[in-house]
Order: sequence, then C-alpha cells, then structure tokens
Amino acid sequence: MTSSGGVLVGIDAGGSYVKATAFDVDAGRSSTSSTPVGAEHPAPGRHERDSERLWLAAAEVVRSALAGIPGASSRVTALMVTAHGNGAYLVDERGLPTYPAVQAADTRAADLVGDWVASGTADRLRPEVWNDLWPGQPGPILAWLAQYEPEVLDRSAALLMCGDYLRARLTGVVAAELTAWSCNGLVDSAAEAVSNDAMRALGVERYRRLVPSFVRHNEIAGVVTPEASELTGVPVGVPVTAGVVDNVALHTGAGVVDGSRIVVGAGTWSINQLLVPSSDMTMDGPLGAVEPTAACLAVPDGMALLIDASATSASTFEWAMERVLRGFQHDAVRTGENIFTLALERVDARGLRRDAPMFVPYLDGSRGQSSSRGAWVGLSSHHDEVDLARATVEGVCFEHRRHVERLSLATSSPIPLRLAGGASRSSVWSQMFADAMGRPVEVSPVDEQGAVGAVVIGGAAVGLFDSVAAGLSHLNPSWSTYEPDPSIRAHVDERYASYRRWSDFVEHQS
Repeated sequence: MTSSGGVLVGIDAGGSYVKATAFDVDAGRSSTSSTPVGAEHPAPGRHERDSERLWLAAAEVVRSALAGIPGASSRVTALMVTAHGNGAYLVDERGLPTYPAVQAADTRAADLVGDWVASGTADRLRPEVWNDLWPGQPGPILAWLAQYEPEVLDRSAALLMCGDYLRARLTGVVAAELTAWSCNGLVDSAAEAVSNDAMRALGVERYRRLVPSFVRHNEIAGVVTPEASELTGVPVGVPVTAGVVDNVALHTGAGVVDGSRIVVGAGTWSINQLLVPSSDMTMDGPLGAVEPTAACLAVPDGMALLIDASATSASTFEWAMERVLRGFQHDAVRTGENIFTLALERVDARGLRRDAPMFVPYLDGSRGQSSSRGAWVGLSSHHDEVDLARATVEGVCFEHRRHVERLSLATSSPIPLRLAGGASRSSVWSQMFADAMGRPVEVSPVDEQGAVGAVVIGGAAVGLFDSVAAGLSHLNPSWSTYEPDPSIRAHVDERYASYRRWSDFVEHQS
C-alpha cells in the first residue's frame, strides 16, 4: 500500500555521470535527466573531481528531471541520494569542499597500500572491515595526504563519501551514511562503528575527528535548505533521507531483498551481487569462501552484500563498436538503425559456431590483475566483424559467469539472476546471458533501477510507502524471464572451458 500523492526524487552520482529521476507515484510515470561530470588528472595516478561542479550538476539534473513532469516541483515529498562508494570528499563544517574530490580510481597511495599488503595488514583487517585494501579507499588517501599535504586535513572538518557530500549540500547537515562507509575499509561492519584497528594500522588514528556521525538508510538526515532549493527547484523544507551506496540501491531496485537472486549489473563494470545474513559474514562463512571484491551492510537491516566486480562488462562492446568494428557504424548511418541494435541482431543471426573466435574483455584489467589487457583469440581469415562482435558479447557474459561462480560458493544451489544495466535492454544479450550462465535471467523494463532502489528506500523512510516491498511492487512490479536453451548447453560449457583457459593465459601474461 502507498499513501496518496507525491513526487519522489532520486539523485544517482556515479564516477562519470550524475543523474536524477523524478517519480510521480500516483501517475506511475518518471522523468530522468543526466549530465557528465568527469575526472581531472593533475598528475600521474591522480583522479580528482571538482566538488563544486558536481554539486551544481546534481542540482541542474534535479531541476531538469522535475521539469519533465508538469507541476512536479510543488509536489516533491522527499529527496534521496545514491552514489559511488570510496574516494574522499573533504569538506568544512558547512559541507563545502576544502580539496578536490579524490575519486575511487585514484592510485596516489599505491605504494602505501603495497607495503600494507606485504606486511599482512590487509589480511589481518579483512575479517573486521570485510574489504581488501586498495589505493582509492579513504584510509589510504588520508594516509597519503597526511604525509604529503597535511595542511589539507588541518583545514578540513569532515571526510565524506560522494553521497554524503551531495546530501550535505542539499541540507547543510554533515553526516556519514552507513552502507557507503561499510564498504570503504574503515568500518567495523559487525559493530557498525569506525574501526579503531583500521585507523591505527593505516596511521590515521589522529584523523578520527574527520569521520562524522553515522546515519542509517531509513532515517531523515535533514531538509532542503533555501540555497539548495533555489538551485534544484525543490521546495525548502522537503525531507532528504540518508540514502544508500549505489550497489545497495541497485540491488534493492532490482527487487531483491533476500538471497534468492544474484543481481548482475552489466554496464561499465561487471557488477555481481548476493545478499547474505550479516551474521554469517565471517572468514569461515561467505566472506572467506567468496573473498569478494567488496562487501557492505545492506537493506534490509541484518543483511550484507557480497560484491564481485571488474571493469569488463557491456561498455567493452561499446568500445569495440566505436574503435574497431567500424563497419557497423557505416551500416547504421546508411539504414538509420541504432548501431547496437543492428550489431546485436546480426550477432543473433550468426548463431553458434564451434570455430568462432573468443574475446577476453580485460581492456582495463581483470579482477585479479589490474595490468591485464584484452584480446581476441582463435582468429581465422574467414572470420568477419560479426564473428568478432559475437565473441565480444560472449566474452562479457563469460566473465560475468566467473564472478557469479565465485558468489555461488555462498549458495547451496544455483539461483536465478536478475540482470540490470545496458545489456538488459537487449533481448539478444539477455538470452545470451541466460545461455552462458545456464540459469534463468530475469529482466525488468525499468532502466534506472538504482534510482528506483534509492527512492523506494527513501519513500519508505518518509512513510510514502508502507514498506520497501510495497514501494517495489508499485515502481518495479514486472519482470520477464529468459530461460537457458538446454539444446546448446554442452556447446556453451565447452566454449566456457576454452574461455577459462584463454582468460587465465591472458591474465598472467601481464
């Protein structure tokens, strides 16, 4: 059940874009606006973002999304933020930036992390903080700044994650949201508190003052200020809920609130996620069995999210279309068709071939080796662009399967997948996922599942929805299922075994 009236607005800030979606709950329609906010690279290994530019871009897309629904601004019931995890947004006591936002891809602290890994610090901390150590986390960034730019920390009042920063600009309230912090390596996740062991081990315990008080996903963190209202078009005093990290928003928006489905996000990154009881997150349980890329506290309370990920997903296909397989561009211009639709239709028509080439999608590294690079292998003179395109799509599916197999170590039997991201918009690709995985793949017609997750959680927090489940049934009620074709299972498994041999070989040539 939902209460009557209201527009919910969700902001979704990723590493390259910031988006806003306005949901008219009664009318059952939505409006989305997005704009790029890229990174700057002032020195090798530096990935920074202009925090003020990010805030202005977020305000702009909120105003634009509201403009897509007549009369929406006056009916906004609540606003919520979901955003990428890790990195470091340093601010003063009012939430205004004191330093460029250091992004999660930043590697300035790589040497420090290398020393901590070699000394066993990372392994020692993992049972408590649930995550490995890597340079783009706030702890290593703090340690680097303390060594090389301590004046930055001296003039800062708080260290925030991206969602915290945008929420502070909306409300003037500086706080730390728990799901985002639980995946950044500084939190004792079981205790839901800052890890003193981690702060000491990284040599940043004197900066404990920079960590604000925690807020939970089901709390109202503040209200829209007059300044934020002027920029966004959202009325003064509208509640802003605490929000969640983007992985949790995606999982919730996909309608999964238990461990019955693995959620697969096929976009820029290969995101693969499984919910487990947080009480099971021990090295003798799923945490040790899977050794996930990341993990965090989740929604509902009492659950944790295992995340296995790599930069090997659907954007690889976009790269292939733009940089290598240029014939598709020519045909798309000539026929007026969408280039990706055209290419995937031809991939589907080509069908299965035992001698087809393979593609290893390690353009920007693999899960286990950041220096790994991609390759087409098994090429013959009779192969053409369609064969290479099919290999690319298949390679993305197979690399997702590797991640899903790791997550499956925490399940008693194979479970279905829910697919989100760019690949889910193609029936051809969705079917190839089902065939490659050998499992049912469920797909929603809703594109912005991260925004759905954020507003459902926020809508429940302000009482617009009776529960998260009620909000999901209202905003994302229907799913289509793609079943794996049993007649090609032996062929697919043979191809996958060959892919594993090639991918292992390519990964270890770096």
